[in-house]
Amino acid sequence: MKNDTLSYQALGKGPAVVLIHGFCEDQSIWSDYAPKLAEDYHVIVPDLPGFGKSSPEFGEAVNMEYYARRVHEVLEIVLQEEERVTFIGHSLGGYVALAFAELYPERLDGFALFHSTAFADNEEKKESRDKVAQYIKDKGVPAFTDNFVEPLFHAGNRERLKNEIEQVKQQARLTTKEGAVSATLAMKARPDRSNVLKESKVPVLFIAGKKDTSIPLETSKEQFYFPQKSLVYILDNVGHMGMLEEKEECLKVIKSFIDLCK
Repeated sequence: MKNDTLSYQALGKGPAVVLIHGFCEDQSIWSDYAPKLAEDYHVIVPDLPGFGKSSPEFGEAVNMEYYARRVHEVLEIVLQEEERVTFIGHSLGGYVALAFAELYPERLDGFALFHSTAFADNEEKKESRDKVAQYIKDKGVPAFTDNFVEPLFHAGNRERLKNEIEQVKQQARLTTKEGAVSATLAMKARPDRSNVLKESKVPVLFIAGKKDTSIPLETSKEQFYFPQKSLVYILDNVGHMGMLEEKEECLKVIKSFIDLCK
């Protein structure tokens, strides 16, 4: 289904859950999660603008608030008025979840930062974002993603998950150049949203990987204590892709969190 230029799927019936993918991913990253969650919940899984089947033709400046507003537009179509959702966001999706929580707190009954953080990029990371954006402009998305995807997985899991890694690479190669560049610069420009965590009236779930080099555990631990209601699940031998590296474990954690929020 499409809302204007945004592609999404809606599965199942019951309490509402939104699954948001990460950078150079699309809704298919949740292909093993959405059908199982749909047995008990109403699951909405969009492609963010410029990813998957969603158009990269942006009508305004792209930032996390823009992504959050576009997701909200889908919810306005799919859900009953004022129906609340549990929002699960992986990496970039977590940044969108935080922007959504800031803009529409009344629509949330809980949200999860899945390998994500409320902290803004430091100067080193901002410089890295600029280099990534320029590389994608010069070389294209496939050249970037072929080197980008594998290091997201913990080295000890790469042989076991070589088929999954190849699938993610194929998925990532389809990302539009405009979408990838815009998202990279939006991530660079996003503000610190620690206050969103501190002021949250709903539970917040953090899923983190001990071997995550993209969102290092040591640099994001402080945020675990910000919310009034905080749940933390740390995966021992996992990098940045827990939904694939420890699929069954992460699914159980997410189900338990949704039930707690509802």
